[in-house]
Parts: sequence; C-alpha cells; structure tokens
Amino acid sequence: CSAFTAQANTPNTGWKQATKSDINWNYVSAGYAKATIKNIGNDDVDLDGYQLKARYLLSDNLYLHASYYDVSGDLVLDDIMGLELEASELVVGLGVRQAVTKNIDSFIEAGYVRSEMGVVNFEKQTFNGFQASAGFRYLVIQSLELSAALHYSDSSGSDSSTFGNISARYRVTPMIDLYINY
Repeated sequence: CSAFTAQANTPNTGWKQATKSDINWNYVSAGYAKATIKNIGNDDVDLDGYQLKARYLLSDNLYLHASYYDVSGDLVLDDIMGLELEASELVVGLGVRQAVTKNIDSFIEAGYVRSEMGVVNFEKQTFNGFQASAGFRYLVIQSLELSAALHYSDSSGSDSSTFGNISARYRVTPMIDLYINY
C-alpha cells in the first residue's frame, strides 16, 4: 500500500512533546491510499481510497496510535461484467518510543487489527487480530523526516504476514506536512 498524505501537526497546543528529541509524535493525518492485489484472474486489481492516521504522546515514551484505511477498485471479469472490491483496516494500540539521538527515535508498537474485505453488495469477510511493529524515525533536517519499520500482522482466517515500509515526511508549514509511504 502506498500513500500520499497531508498532515496536521499540533505544535504549541499543550500536548506533551517527547523529550530529548525534535521528532513530533503528536499528529493527525489524512490522505490518499493505493493498494494492488496481485494475480486475480489474469490481471492485478488496483484499489484506491483514503487513509487516516494519528499518534498521541501520553508520556515521554508511551503513545497511542491509530490508523484506518478504506480502498476499493474494480475487478473486470469480461468485456461486459465486473465486480467492485473493497477493503478496510482499523488498527489501534500502544507504542513506546525512545530517543536514540536528538534526531533519531526508535519505536515499538502493538495493537488490535480489524480488517474487512469483500465484493460490494455481498457479505464481507471480517478478520480480527494483532499487529506489532518496530522501526526508526530520522529527522534529517528540521523539515525532512525519514522512517523505516518492520510490521508483523496475524489475524483470524488469514495467514500471518511480515512486511516493511519506508516513508518520507516534509514539513511545509508548522501545521502541514506532505507524507509519502511505501
């Protein structure tokens, strides 16, 4: 899944900021999401939609995290007929961050995952499980942050999966960032 997001930061709002680090852990973001399902029939199916993400520091090291994405796309069966597929996923949990240096933070997260997928106007399959993640966030310069993480997900009715992602976040203004994730 890749995404392009505009993010609203929360500077000077009284929320507790991480100590010994310049990386912002309090934010809400919303943006475009895209995913590809490989090898359905003779083709791949491209899904697109939106995503929402948030993090909120509870203390110097402990934070809440939540994300939601919803995507849909068409599966073409022949020249006349097709089906619309849709998928969504909600993740909520806790994380622990640790400042490695003033501009590098490490983190570990765990959370509940609820995924739904199916064909529009038919019964959807719902899966519940957990997700765990670990990674690093690196503030290259004051307006550019890079991050990398490894995720493990296990839910009812599906195989477990392990995947990585990388992202870049560019601060346009104190309230708006541009964000890309792959």
